[in-house]
Amino acid sequence: MPETLVREWIDRVLAEHRELDRLIEDLRAFIAEPRPELGASGSHTWAAELSHKLVRLFDKLYVHFRDEERGGMIEDLMASHPRVAAAAESLLDDHKQMLRDLRRTTNAAMKYSEGRTPGDPALRKRLTTLLDALRRHEQVETELIQRLEYEEFGVGD
Repeated sequence: MPETLVREWIDRVLAEHRELDRLIEDLRAFIAEPRPELGASGSHTWAAELSHKLVRLFDKLYVHFRDEERGGMIEDLMASHPRVAAAAESLLDDHKQMLRDLRRTTNAAMKYSEGRTPGDPALRKRLTTLLDALRRHEQVETELIQRLEYEEFGVGD
């Protein structure tokens, strides 16, 4: 595996992780604030804004996961570093479930924003749990990639 290609892939994935982290933090800050009371400024747009943020996260996450799965680089790294293969495979296995959970939460937020259903008291809890899982997943991936980068290229290169 050419060193330049590996470095480019590592840099791109780590930049995507930083962007995903920003999106997750933005969502966390948004749901930490109470929804405005009906009739108050922002009460009619709160759930729509939440839905928009969730769709944006889903789109970014879907592309990120797809690139990790189909790009072939993960498989190359697992082949060249067999001791991390099980951890990398476990991370790849998480992708479908995380996207499914995010899709369900996004759908619930969209229904909420359309006013078809009364407020969903579990929506914030589900979203917080999901954001925690996404953050842990991305942190583990980042640590794994950085460890492999350190071992592959050494410090100071």
